[in-house]
Amino acid sequence: MKQLLSAFLILGACVHLSTAKHVDGMVGLKGHLPRQRDIERFMKSQVQASNFTTSDSLRRIRANRAADIKDSFLHAWRAYKKYAYGADEINPLTLEAVTTRNGWGATLIDSLDTIHIMGLEDEFKEATDKVRAINFDKNDGEPSKVFETNIRYIGGLISAYELSNDKVFLKQATALADIMLEAFDTPTGIPWQMWDVQTGTGGSETGPSTLNNLAEIGTYQLEFFRLSQLTKDPVYHKAAQRVYDVVLDRNVPKKGSVYSVPGLYPIFIDIKTGKFLSGKPNLGGGSDSFYEYLIKTWALSGYQLQRSLDMWKESLKGIKKYIVSRGSDKRMYMGIGDDEGLDSISDTFTCFFPGTLALASRLLNDSESMDLAHELLLSSYNTFARTPTHIGPENFGFLPDGDDDSDLLLAQRSEIKKYGFYLDRPYYLMRPEVIESIFYFYRITGDEKYADWIWEIWQGIKANCAVEGGFAGLRDVRLGREGGLIGKQESFVFAETFKYLYLAFTEPNVISLDDYVFSTEGHPFKRSFSFNGTF
Repeated sequence: MKQLLSAFLILGACVHLSTAKHVDGMVGLKGHLPRQRDIERFMKSQVQASNFTTSDSLRRIRANRAADIKDSFLHAWRAYKKYAYGADEINPLTLEAVTTRNGWGATLIDSLDTIHIMGLEDEFKEATDKVRAINFDKNDGEPSKVFETNIRYIGGLISAYELSNDKVFLKQATALADIMLEAFDTPTGIPWQMWDVQTGTGGSETGPSTLNNLAEIGTYQLEFFRLSQLTKDPVYHKAAQRVYDVVLDRNVPKKGSVYSVPGLYPIFIDIKTGKFLSGKPNLGGGSDSFYEYLIKTWALSGYQLQRSLDMWKESLKGIKKYIVSRGSDKRMYMGIGDDEGLDSISDTFTCFFPGTLALASRLLNDSESMDLAHELLLSSYNTFARTPTHIGPENFGFLPDGDDDSDLLLAQRSEIKKYGFYLDRPYYLMRPEVIESIFYFYRITGDEKYADWIWEIWQGIKANCAVEGGFAGLRDVRLGREGGLIGKQESFVFAETFKYLYLAFTEPNVISLDDYVFSTEGHPFKRSFSFNGTF
């Protein structure tokens, strides 16, 4: 199947002739290759600060905080190991094993690099033995979500390999990627949203339709680029880059159409035609990591994938004009918008963007965008800091500055006066995005206040979410534990939330942003792999 797909990708009608002599993605939107002098300039960019406070007293505080977070990680890990080891998840309230990601052990694999970074040698060895025995040809009888399989399993395995040099992880990552490549064998090369590894059939979350969304077609590029580097097989990179070929070739921005602003892409797409269908552009769930991977894959490629950089710049221009908006509390928010107007609703997924924008700003020496990133961080952090629990909601809304509040419910108006925003979906599922963005700002600026922000959030999480089986969700962040708990602990709690919490208090050279690029699932990939345009 991999050989057939490789031939399909090479012969695909959408592949530009101008890319024939270069690895897919190296030719920019205007037909130009990256310039060597630009690459050399980018290579000199330093992401992390060099002015971290190094007093003995502060180091002791940081070490104690890191140890506290590590102890809590071990508490959750040991519960998983005792009651659900090898399962996808554990229900932290009932202590039952839960199958959510085909039964291959999502928590096991998603946690590997966090375990390694924390220096938990025995736990890492035991987990390695467990991973070695996994057979990805069999599942629980349910279709795989291809996007989740990539970011949690393939990404987790690649990162574990890079950190440990144990080839079992690369072997398993390659085996699973080869299976998932079959999901890209569609009329356009855009992958199915769901794929059944046993029957070889695709579909979407809603059934046999050919619907997919922006994030779930545009969040392979980082992992597949690195896998092509590690295996010296371009088929993975080609499959991921073909998505961009189709998106760009089959959708031309036109005022008044579903796709009206260059670089601001609608959410939903038909994988059969490659055409956008609906969904106003935003940075939240269903869109978020598409934009994230433009800048991160460019950085991971040693600044060689010019098209990704050009797409990022085009998207950022639209984001600044149509997505961000100042609220009535004078903070800058991210909504849902295009040239027909803004919907002032947002979700916690959007809160990844301040950190990613700060990273891009450092890579590109873009002080204006750095200022915007800081403003967006303040509103993101505020969704946590202003609640009684210091934990933020899943969804929230804001009132654009100067707008009338007559369309809002009385309760919403009251919360805007109290918090600066209103809670639309008040629950919390241990999501990492706000912590992630604050972590980036801490590492980029060296300002200890950001580490203190993270510690404040951690105190709220520990007080309200810790249970026997790990960490549960909250039904209402305004009420905390007393408002009820949710028996859900996804694998990203181990892969992302705990990792960013912990790394905020280690020495700054541990997984430095100058040495690694984090995937959307929080898996660090080394930036030191050289890339000269070929695999």
